[in-house]
Amino acid sequence: MHTATQKVARFGLLTALALVLGLLDRAIPLTALLGGAAPGIKLGLANTVLLYAVYLMDWQSAVFLMLAKVILSGLIFGSLTAILYSLSGGILSLLVMLLIRRKPESGALCAGILAAGAETMLLIQNPHPGGQRLWIVILIGVACAVCVAAWIAIRKGKIRGVPGTSIAGAIAHNIGQVLAASIVLRTPQLLSTYLPVLVGIGAAVGTLTGIVAERVFRALHMNPDKPEGQKK
Repeated sequence: MHTATQKVARFGLLTALALVLGLLDRAIPLTALLGGAAPGIKLGLANTVLLYAVYLMDWQSAVFLMLAKVILSGLIFGSLTAILYSLSGGILSLLVMLLIRRKPESGALCAGILAAGAETMLLIQNPHPGGQRLWIVILIGVACAVCVAAWIAIRKGKIRGVPGTSIAGAIAHNIGQVLAASIVLRTPQLLSTYLPVLVGIGAAVGTLTGIVAERVFRALHMNPDKPEGQKK
């Protein structure tokens, strides 16, 4: 049983870790690597902390951790507008992850379907992509294949469900941000132009985040099926 002091200390450490990983996210020029075709894209390494909270803490702690991460990151690195966008994505992402943590294979499957739909929409808009657009289409195609592979592996018990939950959460985060931006900026066309790109890339980075979180759990001998960080 954790005392109140231990819980406060752990919450503070997790918040600090999320801020440091958020700073690392900003230092990695992922947008530049994609040729500027997808502005605002980040690896989402800070979301590994939220995955920890989703699997190993109660839902109230997960919500407070998400709020602390969003507000402090916005005040330190961004602006009030950035807080609004991040909060929209964070709420939807956390809600999705909490809902599917018991059946993470459904998250991987839904992510694969969304990624396939995103790629189809991009190809309809531009049947013969080239240059930067072609790399985006290829990346989304790879993400779709990875989601299907994750679904199969989780169903067969080859891997635990953390990657599936992470993929769904990453996509939900991007959807929440774009919805907020389309409402604030009054640009609904973002839903058909920019959202497909973010959905596909979200599936890719969500896979990476999930794998990282899974490895961390194993290294620390933590069982994501047991709350409050109980060991195997």
